[in-house]
Amino acid sequence: MAKKRDYSLVGESTRRAIETGLASAEWYHTDVARKTMKELMQRSDGPAIRDTIIWIVAILGSAAGIVWFWGTWWVVPFLFVYGVLYGSSSDSRWHECGHGTAFRTRWMNDVVYHIASFMLMRNPVQW
Repeated sequence: MAKKRDYSLVGESTRRAIETGLASAEWYHTDVARKTMKELMQRSDGPAIRDTIIWIVAILGSAAGIVWFWGTWWVVPFLFVYGVLYGSSSDSRWHECGHGTAFRTRWMNDVVYHIASFMLMRNPVQW
């Protein structure tokens, strides 16, 4: 029988984590230079606007394909694309805009957050 793991804060696993150096934040350091990391972490509205426009156009395009090919088997790929873009992509936009990290500008985060909340049938409440 496999030994049960001890996830308590004072158990055997905690003692081993401290001994092996895993209990401190010193065990991981990125190889990216601090200056480069700062440049990569700069927030900007441009990429988020571009990605949001692509997302909306893709949803509308797949919806148009659904309407156009309704009643034939050609509708299936459009239904699949529409479902994926509507469900999973809306959730990621809801999540990031809820944190206020998708756009640099707050009102843009709020607008996309409310749209994504509506699409996912969630209350638009900032966490």
